[in-house]
Amino acid sequence: MTRRSAIVITVAFLTVLIVPAIPAGAGGGCHAGVTQGEGDTVELVDACFTPTTLQIQPGDTVTFVNKDPFVHNVGGNLWGHFDDLNPGDTFAATFDEQGIYPYACNYHPGMTGAIVVGDGLGIGNGTAVDVSSFSQPEPSPVVEVRTVTRQASAAPAVVGWVVGPLLGIGIGLGIAALVRRRPRQAA
Repeated sequence: MTRRSAIVITVAFLTVLIVPAIPAGAGGGCHAGVTQGEGDTVELVDACFTPTTLQIQPGDTVTFVNKDPFVHNVGGNLWGHFDDLNPGDTFAATFDEQGIYPYACNYHPGMTGAIVVGDGLGIGNGTAVDVSSFSQPEPSPVVEVRTVTRQASAAPAVVGWVVGPLLGIGIGLGIAALVRRRPRQAA
C-alpha cells in the first residue's frame, strides 16, 4: 500500500466517522438549546425534554408526555418511569420537597432535564417524589395510552441520522476519487 493510498483511506474513514456525528453534537437531538418553563407538563418531542428546566412549587404534579413517534423513558435519582413511554404515553410525578430533580432518557444520550421545586434549595434527591406507577403491579392509571391527534415531526432527527452517514460516505469517496485521479508528479 502506498503512502497516498493510506492517506486516502484514513481521510475517508475519518470523514465517515465525523460527519454522521454532527447531529449528535446537539445533545440527543435537541437543537433549540436549553429551554425554561413553568407549568405542569414536560413534552418529549424531537428527542428533547421541553422545557428542559421546569419550575414548580412543592406538592405540584408534573406530567411527562411522549409526543415523539419513538420510545423514551424518564429516569431520575430514585424516581422516574424507567419503562418505555411509547408515543402518546404520559407519566406523572408529584414533587413534595424543594430541590432540583435532574432526569434523563436512557435511550438518548444528551436528552436531559431538571425539575426545580420551589427555590431549588432542598433535598432534591427524589425521596419525596410520589410516583404511583411503582406501587402497583398493573399499569398505573397515571400512565395512559391515548391517540395522538397531531403527529409529532421527527424529520430533523431522521434527516440527520439518514443524511449524515450518507453525506459522510459520499464525501469520503469523493476525496478518494480526487486523490486517485491526480496525476503523479515526476520525481
